Parts: sequence; C-alpha cells; structure tokens
Amino acid sequence: MYMVIQYDSFLIYEVNDFVTDCEDRQPVYLFWTGLFNPHFGCCPHKRCPINYFPFHIHSGVANVVAAKTCFNNTIIMGGIKNNAGQGLNIVLANGATGEVLRNKNFILESRDPEELLVYLKTLKRGHIVLVASHIDPTQKLTGEIRAIFSALGSTLVKSLKPRDGWVFTGAYGINEASPFEKVIQNDVRSNTYEDWPEMGEIIGCCPRISETE
Repeated sequence: MYMVIQYDSFLIYEVNDFVTDCEDRQPVYLFWTGLFNPHFGCCPHKRCPINYFPFHIHSGVANVVAAKTCFNNTIIMGGIKNNAGQGLNIVLANGATGEVLRNKNFILESRDPEELLVYLKTLKRGHIVLVASHIDPTQKLTGEIRAIFSALGSTLVKSLKPRDGWVFTGAYGINEASPFEKVIQNDVRSNTYEDWPEMGEIIGCCPRISETE
C-alpha cells in the first residue's frame, strides 16, 4: 500500500511495505511493479508505480554509521560496500533507464573542491543525483557548488552549516524544487549523539525522466 502526494512533476510515495535495517536480515521478496526487476540487496524493498525508481538514502552518523544510498532496490554506496566516507557521497543515475552511471565519495576536508565541481559538471539533462552526507558536508562547499545543487532542485543546500546531516535526491533540468531533501541540523542542545545530529533518511519513488524533459 502507498499514499500519493503530488509535487508538480515529482511524486512522493509514502510506502508502508518495505523492510528496514535489512543488512542484518534475509531478503524479503515482495511483488514489485517498477520499471525493472528488483535486486535484493541490503535496501528497503518497496513497490513503486511503473516508470518510477525506488530509492533509499540516509546520512552517516558520527564515526559509527556510514552513509548509505540505495537505488532501484540495489545498494550502491554504504558501509557494506566499503565505498562511502566522510564528506559527500554522490550517485549519478540515468533517469530514463535507471542505470547507475557513477558513484564517488568526496572528502571535502582534504580534497580540492575543484574535483567535486568537475564531477557535477558532467551532469546531463535526465540524470538523477542522490546525495548523502557524513560528518561535515560543508567544508569547501563553495558558492558555485551550492548553486549547482540548487539548480538540481535543492532548496536547503545554501543554508547547510557545519556538521549538519544532509540527504537529497534531484535531477538535472527539472527546473523545480525537489521534494526529496532533508537536513538534520547540528545543535548541541538537541543533538542525538552529543556533537552529532541524528540520521537523516529519505525513502521514496523517483519518476523516470528522459533527456528531453
């Protein structure tokens, strides 16, 4: 069962039949009506309408929990893959086919921000972008980089502060705010883990998009 919430050309599906914390569980095989056959890895497996891709992203927590990104019911980045890290973890996918094109961890503390800028400038119309932060997403996050994320649909990236948790899914060329975004603010008065906020998480269905949209 799912409830539909309309946001212009984007749709959010509040999905009830999915499995969480699946890294410690056996796969649960659910009937799925998405564009492709499901891949049963360590992701919440959920049903999306045809021509929609299921996704799940969560930010990292302190030095304990790694950020994780699942797309099309397949884990792309995370602790179990040993390819997620501090800074920003970014997955690029073809919005028409669902093919994962690239994924990369950017440790902004120790790397030149030009590397991230070049990576983002490879985006083309129809590409889906999934972002999960860990530790601190703001170091060397220049105004130009924030502007690119804003163009992808982010409304919160320009207000990100040190040690905030950030998860975001957007697309190149949608020309509207993405509904798939959450920031967990770092506040010593309310942090769940002393110097660190709680995990930020989004689970939803991302619409198939073409290069001509």
